[in-house]
Parts: sequence; structure tokens; C-alpha cells
Amino acid sequence: MIHLLTILAHLACVIAAITSQQPLQTNSNEPSILSSSLRERIDTLREKWGVKGISIGLAASPNSTIHTSGKDKWTLETMSFGEADRYGNKVDGDTMFAIASNSKLFTALSIGLLVENNTVLPNGERLEWSSKVKDILPEWKLKDRYASDHMDLIDLASMRSGMPRHDYIHGGESPAQVISFMRHLNPSTEFRQNWQYNNHHYFALALIVERLLQIPFQDYVKLHILDPIGMSSTTHNSTEALISGHRSDSFTRTGVNVTACWEGIDRRVDKLAASCLTEQGTFGWWTASDGLFEAGVGGVVTSGKDMAKWVKELLHPTVLPHSLVDKVTTTHTVMSGTADHLEYGVFTYGLAQWVYTYRGHAVHTHTGSVPGQHSRMLRIPSLGFGFMIAINDDNFGTLFQETIANMIVDEVLNLDPLDWEYKIAKQMFKIPLYPDAPEDPKPHVEHIEGIYHHASYGEVNLVEVHIPESKIDLPFSDLTLNAPLNITGPVFVAEIDKIFVTHLVFTHFDGPLFNWTGVYVADKLGKHDKVLGKLTQVVQVGTAVILDDGIGMFGNWWGKGSTVESSKVNLTQTKKHAEVWFEKR
Repeated sequence: MIHLLTILAHLACVIAAITSQQPLQTNSNEPSILSSSLRERIDTLREKWGVKGISIGLAASPNSTIHTSGKDKWTLETMSFGEADRYGNKVDGDTMFAIASNSKLFTALSIGLLVENNTVLPNGERLEWSSKVKDILPEWKLKDRYASDHMDLIDLASMRSGMPRHDYIHGGESPAQVISFMRHLNPSTEFRQNWQYNNHHYFALALIVERLLQIPFQDYVKLHILDPIGMSSTTHNSTEALISGHRSDSFTRTGVNVTACWEGIDRRVDKLAASCLTEQGTFGWWTASDGLFEAGVGGVVTSGKDMAKWVKELLHPTVLPHSLVDKVTTTHTVMSGTADHLEYGVFTYGLAQWVYTYRGHAVHTHTGSVPGQHSRMLRIPSLGFGFMIAINDDNFGTLFQETIANMIVDEVLNLDPLDWEYKIAKQMFKIPLYPDAPEDPKPHVEHIEGIYHHASYGEVNLVEVHIPESKIDLPFSDLTLNAPLNITGPVFVAEIDKIFVTHLVFTHFDGPLFNWTGVYVADKLGKHDKVLGKLTQVVQVGTAVILDDGIGMFGNWWGKGSTVESSKVNLTQTKKHAEVWFEKR
């Protein structure tokens, strides 16, 4: 069966390359929700930044001033730009993208449907939003015993467990395995004190659906949400999306010079420097499996046509209960204490939805990202209008989804347009700063090479490598960094093969202090799946303390929330204060 699926997938790609040459695009001569000038600006920006493909699904109520259909009819529209894959196929309304964390809304709504339908728990009680997680999932346990015992479904869905992200434990484990890992992970704040994004919460929520109904989570979503709405191309199965011949590829770049990017934006140039855009390539898809392990967290793959249908359903529920849509946009936690831009209000978090104000207008939104794919859902309920954006560019996906979203909202609200490319790029392109190297650095501990272990993160096998002065020459790639690491000693590399980071680089600084750099490395693929080289990018940086008995990770390795105080490097009680401690074996 595996061989058959592989053959079918390959044939689908070949057929798509031959037959799908013309995109389904909005005809500029026909009425459209967005002006032709805005569509041209979006495509011009896409070409400027070298972004491969963009799909936008829009929905406008018949009561909205911007709808283009007849009386009492909703306007559903798909706009497509650029290329979908390495075969040169154009993006169209059927092209499928991963919407990543925008999948979480399906999970929150599924739990809500079970609550609304009076689902009975194993103990005979009815499922409620206040039901305790420990009463449903036997493997549920946290280090904080009070939080572990009192955590309910609202706490999970609104991200207020006290647990930071700890995303680097993810390596394709089942939801039950991921949840069992949580007992070994450190909290960064107290229960219900701060908002902190946490994917593990939605692993738990999806597993609750499976346990209570004894059917796969994705089957429940298809039966009760996707099929009734008519979202026929949407799936949680990445392999099914590939076999359809419509799945997009994921693109990324190696060695982006953020300084060159910012200098180009600051000068308002029409063409960015080659050192900013660098070499682009595709690694195919973010997982080689069907991706169902990630179903409730970030596994949905969908098309522009289905995105428009989904936006309409959320604005005007006909399948979902109105009360449930209101429930997910009723907020419980503050995401950040201050707004990122003067035009924004403070962001608050409901159940898999953000709520904020944009230039005085209430907005419901969420974003999503997996390697090589980004998405943004945005709705303005008072206007009866919303849209969803999907992009297959890793490096500039965040920049684009927010820039395009704000450009669209400015136009439909008839507001004076702002230079969102400049404003967001200014915030995005920040060079990591490292302290000056000491003139006489203290030596590090001996015998650093070897295996280190954490019960949730697994093994880290450090191997020493040699570097030239200007860049780290790693066995798996040439990784050019955007800021000097001030290296004063040896460099060690560990391959960890997780979803969001594949390698760790440790560079000596002073005594037991090392800089750590999280790196994502993938094979660069050609049209016939031939490996043409490697694609490498820096994911995150921080400080490590390497001692005789282990490694203490600091510098937001664990992914704390924006309102949580940063951890401080501690050299005397490293094991106690580290965000994550890897024990040497």
C-alpha cells in the first residue's frame, strides 16, 4: 500500500504539472471585493520579496457595502497569485495550503459541539467547559500539581496553564505521547496568571474528542463541520492532499541577510538586494507522513475556495450554533500588555481566536505557521466581511500575511492606507545581539562531547566541529549568521530532528557559557525529487550553560509568553533555574 500511494502521488504531481497551467484568478473586468489596484499592489509586493504563491479566500455579507453578488447573496471570492510548487503550476482556487494553527479553531469548535450536545463523560457526568482534564485523560499530569488537578477545558483552549510552548519536543509523536511528556516540562509562570501559546493544549483537546467518541478526531471534524459546510477539498491528511494533485510546495531561503532586507525597506527601494532574497528552494512539505498526529493542532490543509466558505460560516453560522461562534471569540486572557502598533488595540485570546481592534474596528483573527507555510484568518463582524490568506514562503510569510491583511482592511473600511510593508518590516527585521567577547575568556569544562538526555526532549548528542573565522562550516550546510557570535572556543553540533528545529549549534563564549543557535535544515528538492543541496535557516538563539553533568538552556528556549518575565542565567544553581536541563549520560 505504501508503494502504491507513492506511485499515485508521483503521478498526480506529473499530471498537475501538465494540466494545471492556467490559474483560476479573479477577472479584473468583473466586480470584485478588492480593487484592481490593490490586487496589483499585492502581486507587486509578492514579486519584490520573491514570495512564490499566495491564495486569498474572501467572504462578504449581502448587507455589506463591499459585496458584489446579487441581493440576499453572499459574495465568495478567491484571489490567487504566483506559483504553487516546484513544477511551476500557478496558484488557483483549488491549490491546497497548510493553515497550521488556524486548524485549532476546528478543535475548539469540536469540543464546543460536544458540550452543546450533552456528551456524557465516563464517570456519568456531562461534559462542560469546566470539566477537568484529569477526569478525561489518564495520562494528563503537570509538574505544578495544583494546575494539573484544576485545569479545565477553558484553561486549555484559552492558553492559561502556566506552561510555555516547549515546541522543540515535537518530533511526530502521537497526541497521547505529547501529553505524557508535559509532566517533565517546567512551567514559566503560575496557573491562570499569564497567557502563553501552547500547542500541547490542543493535542489534549483533540484527544478528548477521540476518547469520548471512540472515533478519530479528523473524522469527527469532517462529519460535523467540513461536510455540512461543503468544504469538500479540506483535509487533515497531507498525503490525501498530495494525491489530489493540488497540494502546494513549501519554500524557504538560506542565509537571509536581515540587515540588507531592512536597508532596502528603509530606502523604499523597488528591488531588494540579492543578499536579502538569497537562494530560494523547496523542501516539499513540512512532514513526510500524513500529518494526522498534528490534526488538532495544525494539520488542516485547505484551498482558497474552502477558505472563503469557512469565513462565511464564521460570519453567518448555518451549521455551527451562533452561541458557539460567540463562545470562541469571548476572550479570557491578555496576549500582550501593549499593542505592537499605534493602530492596534491590545490583543486578547478567546478559544483559538485573537480579538483586538484595528483603527477602532473590532477584529477576530488568528495566524498559523509550519515550516514553509503561513496563514492568516481575519474577520470584521460589524462589516460582515472576512478573508483568509495562505502563503507558501517560510522566511517572509509572517511579513506578508500581516502586511496584506492590513492593506485589505484599510481598503474595505475606506481608511487612509498606511505603509504596512515598512511598519511591519521595521519590527520584523531585528538582528540578534550578542555581548562582546571577553578579552581573556575562561576555559570551558572538558569532555563536552557526548549524549545528554531530557525525558521529554529526548537525546542530544554533541559532536565537535571546526569552523573558519567568518562562518560556521557545519557538516550539513554552510550557515552564514547575521550577527557575530564572538566565538572564543570550540563549536559543537547536535542533530535533534524535530518539526521546528533540526540541529543545535553550541559556540563557546566564556567559561561554561555557550551561545546556542537553533537551526532548521532540509533537503532542497528539484522537479523530479532529486536532492540539489540543503536549505538552512536560523530559528532561534539563546544562552546555554554547559557543566560536567549537563546542559542548562536559557534565552526563551521554552517559548514563554510576552507578559512573562524572562529567565536569568544562573551559574550556581543551573539545573534548578534552567528553562530545560539536559542530563549528561
